[in-house]
Amino acid sequence: MKVKLYFIIILNIILISCSSDKKQNIFMESYPKPVFETVADTITKNLKENVKRVIVLTFITGEGKEHKMGGMFAERLTTDLVKQNKVMVLDRLMFKSKLQEKSITLSGNYDLAYVKQIGDILNIDAVVIGIVTPYATGYDINCRLIDVKTGLILAAEEGYYSEKVD
Repeated sequence: MKVKLYFIIILNIILISCSSDKKQNIFMESYPKPVFETVADTITKNLKENVKRVIVLTFITGEGKEHKMGGMFAERLTTDLVKQNKVMVLDRLMFKSKLQEKSITLSGNYDLAYVKQIGDILNIDAVVIGIVTPYATGYDINCRLIDVKTGLILAAEEGYYSEKVD
């Protein structure tokens, strides 16, 4: 009888230890992060002290034109950057009209003069640009955090977006 009781107690201890939160977290962390979360992680890990305010520009094609999914990709990255809570991220929709007053948009063929204008108008330190390339059943995403004064790339990350979007 005592042997059965000891056996049941030991079995319960083993079962409880196998179902601990720590093991579940390890299991969950083994899955790859979504592409925009990975990009946000990389950008915030590589922030310089002088980068306090950023905005995410509409993602473009390799030819410099707005990608059909560019606005949605930019919004998803904006959300993931805000979740990091390490840099102030300007809301794209809130500042869209302020830029339009100066005949500037958050999408287009970006060059240093254009990015500097956005930086001056919005009083930001950097912009995040994304380049989208169709590939197989999804999109290759390349993102860069760019200093608005110098045009230097402060951080970069790439990933693959494969969710089916109609």
